[in-house]
Amino acid sequence: MGRNRLIYCLADYAIVVASDAETGGTWAGATETLKNGWIPVFVLEHDAMPEENRLLLQKGALPFPHPFKDNPMKLPGWLKEKAASLPAQPNQPSLF
Repeated sequence: MGRNRLIYCLADYAIVVASDAETGGTWAGATETLKNGWIPVFVLEHDAMPEENRLLLQKGALPFPHPFKDNPMKLPGWLKEKAASLPAQPNQPSLF
């Protein structure tokens, strides 16, 4: 689980495709990140998404539409725009 914490903390954003509830590294990492506000957490949202994705949305994750209809080159700006709606996050310096 410590490895998952590092992965989340080194990222600019997290996108959860699918998760089990209350178990596993994806769930633990996503919920810990949401609780601590390390980075914005997005969850894949579509008609057939698992119920656990809905639970993460209820905990404060942001919806990520599937399929993503914009040009993939617009993804970084889209993520930044959507994440701006969250409460202020701690400033994380860029790795690059």
